[in-house]
Amino acid sequence: MKRILSILFALVIVISACAQPSRLRQRLEIAEVTSEDINSVFLQVFKMPDVGRYYLSVGTLGAGDDFIQIQVDPLSELFLPLGETLAESLENLQRIQSLYKQDPGTIDYMDGCLGLSYPGEELEPITLTARKFALSRLVEFSVVRGNWIRATHVSKSDFNSLVGSFKLYCKLHPKEK
Repeated sequence: MKRILSILFALVIVISACAQPSRLRQRLEIAEVTSEDINSVFLQVFKMPDVGRYYLSVGTLGAGDDFIQIQVDPLSELFLPLGETLAESLENLQRIQSLYKQDPGTIDYMDGCLGLSYPGEELEPITLTARKFALSRLVEFSVVRGNWIRATHVSKSDFNSLVGSFKLYCKLHPKEK
């Protein structure tokens, strides 16, 4: 009798544990680039199925001024909504990619948000600035918060790798919208 009750009790616990709704939102990765240089970069294009939108994550931001950025927040990421279809997302990625060919100091603006692991609904203007450092071209993604500038710099080669991976995904999944 004890054995049967123990088995029933274990089954009830297992079934109730599996029936719990997940509190974590799903983040479907499309393309990703990670570099372990001096300025480590984490770029990712992903889809949030619950909102049906594609996003670009440019990783964590440093805090500081125009010249010096200190990494103080390892949890918050900068998210830029790319669109609701792969074609619209590719168009926005190519818009950012074209900034690398512009003269240093050229500025563009996009909406984005700073969040913990997932993008929020409240968007704010993000400044994209073309930069040139030694022999490489960079785009600075920055958010102004009071007297502080939160920013990250992405090299042309890293961003081109991300766009190439995204195009490959589009070719491998032609039926996906």
